[in-house]
Amino acid sequence: MKASIKRPALPEVESVQADESAAALSALWVPQTRERAIALKLTVIARQLRQRFDQTVEHDGLTRAKWRVIVAVARSAGTTQRAIAAMLEITEVTAGHLIDRLCADGYIERREHPTDRRAYCIHLTDAAKPLLGRLEQVAQIHENEAFAGFGEEDLLRLDQLLDGISRNLAACRGRHEDRKAQRKDDAAAE
Repeated sequence: MKASIKRPALPEVESVQADESAAALSALWVPQTRERAIALKLTVIARQLRQRFDQTVEHDGLTRAKWRVIVAVARSAGTTQRAIAAMLEITEVTAGHLIDRLCADGYIERREHPTDRRAYCIHLTDAAKPLLGRLEQVAQIHENEAFAGFGEEDLLRLDQLLDGISRNLAACRGRHEDRKAQRKDDAAAE
């Protein structure tokens, strides 16, 4: 049985005066369940972590998009543009533009693929290596700030709980893809 938080009923939207601000309208919406409150907190925390990190590395001349590509290439040296796009969940065109910019900045380079004449392997240059050290340093500082006051057991339990949420979402995504494929098969059979 799911535990829910007792909240007052939400007022009807029609009863809100038209001249009230968007902030006042959004303040009326209060999560009705603990699950919704936690989901909202996770969303806000993820955004806060991204913004804090981005503000720090911005001083190093990096955007989120650029440092994500640098880290992806560092983790999978010699990978293709297509693989980088898949890893970062961006389009191949977007990945191509980012790679072009990073090549122009001197941080990565394209090399011919050994077996596919249409593809290039993406590698870091020596100029990118200090950036990786800086990204690691910034990440460590931000982790220390974000998890201040948490003991090892707290972190282990939080990690396990987040893994559980991730598994649930992956299972939902898998079921969604299965239903989508089934609908496609049904439509083709008609």
